[in-house]
Order: sequence, then C-alpha cells, then structure tokens
Amino acid sequence: MIFNKKWTLKHTGNVEENELSKKLKISPEISQILKNRGINSEKDSEIFMNPSLEYLRDPFLMKDMKKAVDRIQRAIKNNEKIWIYGDYDVDGVSSTSILCIYFDSIDYPAKYYIPNRLEEGYGINEEAIRLIHEQGCDILISVDCGITSVKEVEIANELGIDVIITDHHECQSEIPEAYAVINPKQDDCHYPFDMLCGCGVAFKIIQALTPEEEFKTSMYDYLEIVTLATICDIVPLIDENRIIVKNGLKTMKEGKNLGLRELIKVCGVDTEKIGSSHIGFAIGPRINASGRLGHSYLGVELFTTKSKEEASEIANLLEEKNNERQMIESKMYHEAEEIIQQNERYNTDKVLVIAKEGWQHGVIGIVASKLTEKYYKPTILLTIEDGEATGSARSIKGFSIFDALVKCKHLMNKFGGHEQAAGLALDATNVDILANEVNKFADYSLTEEDLIENVKVEYEIAEGAISLNLVDELHQLEPFGLANPSPRFILRDATLRDIRKIGKTQQHLKFTIEKEKTYECIGFNMGYLKEGYNVNDKVDVLFQIDENNYMGNKKVQFLLKDMRLAHPKSASTDELSLKLFSKIVPKDALNLYTIFDESSLENTRDNIFEGDKNINIFEYIGKNTLVIANTINGFYRAISDISLVEEEFEVNYNIIEKNIDKVQLIFSPNVDKIDLKRYNNIILYDYLYNKGEYSYLYENKDDEASIIKYYTELDLLYLNNVMTNIVPDREEFIYVYKNLLMKKEIELNIVDIKKVFNMIPLKLFTIINVFRELLLLDFSFNDENNSILISLLPKPDKKLDLNESMILNNLKQLKNEYSKSY
Repeated sequence: MIFNKKWTLKHTGNVEENELSKKLKISPEISQILKNRGINSEKDSEIFMNPSLEYLRDPFLMKDMKKAVDRIQRAIKNNEKIWIYGDYDVDGVSSTSILCIYFDSIDYPAKYYIPNRLEEGYGINEEAIRLIHEQGCDILISVDCGITSVKEVEIANELGIDVIITDHHECQSEIPEAYAVINPKQDDCHYPFDMLCGCGVAFKIIQALTPEEEFKTSMYDYLEIVTLATICDIVPLIDENRIIVKNGLKTMKEGKNLGLRELIKVCGVDTEKIGSSHIGFAIGPRINASGRLGHSYLGVELFTTKSKEEASEIANLLEEKNNERQMIESKMYHEAEEIIQQNERYNTDKVLVIAKEGWQHGVIGIVASKLTEKYYKPTILLTIEDGEATGSARSIKGFSIFDALVKCKHLMNKFGGHEQAAGLALDATNVDILANEVNKFADYSLTEEDLIENVKVEYEIAEGAISLNLVDELHQLEPFGLANPSPRFILRDATLRDIRKIGKTQQHLKFTIEKEKTYECIGFNMGYLKEGYNVNDKVDVLFQIDENNYMGNKKVQFLLKDMRLAHPKSASTDELSLKLFSKIVPKDALNLYTIFDESSLENTRDNIFEGDKNINIFEYIGKNTLVIANTINGFYRAISDISLVEEEFEVNYNIIEKNIDKVQLIFSPNVDKIDLKRYNNIILYDYLYNKGEYSYLYENKDDEASIIKYYTELDLLYLNNVMTNIVPDREEFIYVYKNLLMKKEIELNIVDIKKVFNMIPLKLFTIINVFRELLLLDFSFNDENNSILISLLPKPDKKLDLNESMILNNLKQLKNEYSKSY
C-alpha cells in the first residue's frame, strides 16, 4: 500500500494542558504547536509571538556595507547620478521600491531600471548597462540580482560606473569585481543571518544609511513592502525575517503605504484579518503578474505613488494583468501535463525536464512550481525561441537544483538561483542532454523514498478542539512560512458525505466529511484527487484550519492538503481489500495454517483475548516491531497508524519474507513461521484465529517483549465475517465449476467478482485455490490492470473429491478451532 505523500506526526498521543499553556493563558493546542517548534519556555514563547524590532541586527556586520554606505553618501554629497537596478519579481520590485522611497525621503533624485522579463530575462544585462550609461550614471545599485553578473559588471567598470551589488542568491565560484558586494551568503561575510530576501538586504542598506534614532521611526515607511517580499520569496520566517514580517503585518493593517492599501482593497482582503497566506496567494501574485507579462514598473509605481487616484488605477490594472496571467498559466499547465502523459520517460525520470516552443517566459516558474507540487519531483520548464531554451527550475526538499545545474554548467548559456529554485538558459539542442545529465545526478542523489513528500503534521486533532476560537489563536503564531509552516492537522476515519470538482476548469476539490460533526473541506488545485473516492468511504484528511465567512455566517473550514482512504465503504469493490482477501487463503500445501494442539501449550490465562484501544499505540511502534492484522479493517487501521511515524515499514502476507529492522506488518500470518524472539513489541490489530495462536505467541516471544492487543470486542465481528465465509459449501463449488465449464477461460477485474460469480470474493478465492490444488484449473493475477485470469485445465480422469484438498481441510480445521475459541 503506497501513499502519494507520507504523513508524520510531530506529536503523537493526546494534546493535554501543561504548565506553559497555563502560564501564557493559551490553549493546550497552541502550546503543543510551540513545543513542536522547540519553544518550551515562557520567555521563548513571548519572543516568538511578539518579536520586537529592537532585535534587528547591526547592518554594518555585513561585508562591504560600510564601503557601500560611504560611496552612496559621497555620491549624494557630490550630486552624482544614482540608478537602482532591480529584478522583475515581487522581491526585486519591492527592493527597488523601498530604495526609491528612501531617496525620495531625503529629496535626492534616483532613477530605477527593471529589465523586461519577456525581452531581457533575469539579472543585469549588457544592453541595459549601456542604455543606463547613455542616460548618465555614476553609481548602479543592484537589488535582488547581480551576484552572478561577472561579465556585466566588467562592462560597467569599463564605462566608469561604480556597481554596488546587493543580493541574496547563492554565490558561484567567481564573484563580480564590483565596487562593493553585499550578500550575506558570501563565504567571507560574517553576518549572523544569511536568509534575508533581496528586499531584506536592501532594507539593511537603508538601515545603515539612516541615523539610528531616525530609523526607529522611518523604518515603518518600508516595513510593509519588506514584509510582502519576505513572504513571497519564501525565505525561512525565523530570526530577522520573523521580526520584519510579524511587525510588518501589524503595519499593513494600518495601511501606511498608499499603493499597497489600494491593492489589498482590490484583492478583497480584510485588512484587519490580513495574514501571510493572503500576501502569498492574493497580493504577491498580482505584483508578480505585471512582471510576468513585461510590466514590472507597475509595481514600483504602485508602491511609490503619493496619489490615491493613481494607486487605485494601478491596482486595478494589476488585477487585469493577474487575470490575464491566470489564463496563460492554465493553458501552459495543461500543455505541460499533456507532454508528461504522452512520454513514458516521465514515469521513471526523477527530474522532469519539459520544453515547448511558444510558452510565456513570465509564467514558466509558477507552472514549474505547480508540477513540482503535484508530482513531487524537481521540475525544469523551458520555452524554446530562436534556438534557445530559457526557463525556470523548482525543486523538492533535500535536492539542490542549483547544485544539479552546476554539474551541467557546460551545457548552459546562463543560470543562477538557489537550492529550491533557479533560472537557466541553454541552446535548444542541449535540452535532451540536460534531461539525461540532470537525471544521472538525481539517480545518485535521490532515493525513491525522497520522491514521496513527507508532510509534517502537528498532531491528530480532537474534534472538541476544532473551533473558530482556535482559528483566532492560530493567528498568534503568524507569520507562517518556511521554518514556521502553517500548522497542519489530521482527522481520521471520517465519513465522506459528498465530493465534487469546482472552478472554471474543475481544478478545485470540495467535499464534506462527518464524524461527530460535519466539516466543509476545500482543496485548491486538488481536483485530481477526486478519482478513487466514493461517497460513504472512510477517509483520513490532512488540513489547515481556516475560517469561512459567507454572508456574515462564520464557520470553520478545512483547507485540504492531502487525503487518503481510511477504509472503503465496501470491501467487495475495493481493489486492495480484494487482494488482501486473496492472501487469507493458503496458495499451496506449503502455506497451510498450523492448527495448534492446545493440550501441548501451557498458556491458558483467562484474559488471553482481552484487548484495549485506550492506549497511545505510537509508544509501541518502533524498530523491530511486529504488527499483525487478520481482517481488512485491522489492516487499514494498522497502516493508518504505522504510516504516521518516522519509522519505515514493510508489508508481508502470511509469512515474513526477510528479517529487517523496519516495522513489519503481516497480514493473516502463519504465526509459527515467524522468528518471534527478534521483536521488541508485537502489536495485534485483530483477534488471532484461535486460542492456540495466542498461547504460541506468549510462549515463543522474547521474555522482554510486549504483546499489545489493540482492539475491542467490536472488532471480533470483522474476524467473524471472515471465518463465516472462508469455507464455501459444496453447492458453491459446483456453481463455480459449471460457470467455468461453459467459458473455459474467464478474465475479469477483481472488483467484478461478486457481480460475475454472485458470491463473496473470499469464497471464490478459496474455491479457485482448491481447484488449482486438485488440478482442475489455473489462475493468475495481473497487478497492472487488477484482473484475474482463470483457465480450466483438461478434465481429470478420476472423479473430483473435495475431501482430498489439503487447503480445504486446513481451512475447515481453522474455522473449527476459531469456533471453539470464541
């Protein structure tokens, strides 16, 4: 049983009130989330929830900061011409904007330049340098770019321009010979925090340029914009980034920046409720949209305007550009999906490299991100034009796409970026070679387990804790982002009441689930998850808790992040359940169940069957743990629990294939064929078949090992259903044989067994195994299309005698011992 994503609980067991929650007067749920982040003391909690701007670090700790500040101040004194060179994304536009605001605040005329994404591409380019020089330039300050622009800086030097690079991207082997290079990622820069975004670095320059007392007031002129960039650039929200964003969100509610205030209004976001998710999913994309379509200057004009009318006009124009971007993005995404579906190499490639002519440069990155999220594979998306392929790369946790491109740099015309995202350009003839080379690197660096996303879950939430009050409390933990992710929870074994796709292109998923209460769930861009689920299925959901406010009616809503089947509504129509049923019946005489003679077993304790579900089962699941299930229900419960811990696990049927340190789950085992002494814990998710099996376990386990019976009397009903149907009657044997005589050969999907043979599938599996043993037929399973092929063999000379079947006699004995035991 393979899940698309692995869920791992940060905290197992119940969430309970503790000293921290009492002292801080917060709920146990919030206190546990703090503990999950390593925050255990009252002081640390206070700093985390209320980070002060007083903790901002000294900007002069950055390499070349003093040199840059002295040069800028000298330029101002001598009335030299200053240009700001930005990038076209949110970070670059924001960086450019705050430097423009700074120079305007000191009444100094500074110009800016942002390259056209569609015509010039990323970073500093030679043509732009020459154009700026022609218009008059003494100092060029790059923001959010420049760290890889070795050649371009050389040209600027030749033209007599002093270049001050400010950047935060990864450095390559050669650093440009600029007048000053400010980038905390430089090896010889000893600034104690190197995870600022580009706008964060620009903010530090403004801090360095401003007298300390004055900055305590003037910083609020920039804080909202730096917050926007920090969230949208997905840098870790810790240290200075957390200080900036936490305080910036407060400032944003006051609406100090005129342009941003108008954009928030256009987005329909309530300023009192504004949080990092609104910025990341509503405000940021509208700024990005203008850059993606070649109009990056609109963002700078919006953030620097002093006219409300102009701000409103630009904000509405950005809304139009965003709608246009969404249409282009949707078309590109579907075209990329078609390419993936039509080429089998993408099934095995660990890195998706996809290229096509005519794709929009500006939208490639966002489509690459969506494909990476869906397939959980690093993705390189390229558009081909005039013989050159240019595009963006996005990666997954634990795989540096930047390092992968470095390995392929001989193929590149240009590239840059960091571990999780990069931009690149290469000759179109090299695209296939790049795909091969980058996948060689990935084959060495990535295991199959790496390609299963591990989603960290705070804990399994109790229904009583789910409320609008909890939604409000969660806001105290903002800002959410990298290193402080939005808390995710799971609710298991809920009944699916309805499920449908919604949205213009049916891209979203909407459904309700029910336990003690009913909850509405929405999964944005998760419409593809609908397949495989039916109303009344039991499901586990992984989600964030949010508030849905419609027509003044507020209620809790789950933002879906993943969903899995907890238990199908019908085992007879579920492929996995049917395959499990087929494992219960011994396939040959070598796999017959051992029928224990109780008189030879010593353990006859009265409570040998008694189980208990009121325990924290996660305390017992670890290396060298054996888990036993005898029913479909028990198997699903076991899988659900085991999959939530960090330990790897392996599934076996009837016998243990090999002894390994992983958690081992075995379905319908021959208990006497297991090396019981090697296990620390043995967990039973179902009753065993008879009292003899219990006695055997107790007498043959390691003396220190525990046997945990994780079930209640209600679970005996599931085993009873198995044992009732495991031995067909004579008429059922005859019925199946007559059907086969008419057709000689039958191939059917295993979910159609009940419909075709009019019997419980378990009975059919018993019958065909017995018939194969008696040389009446042969059969095989096709796992690819979940079908079973049954072929009648030539009629034997002698009359069929079912009593000669060792399999059937063994099952009858097993059923008899079950009846005696229970």
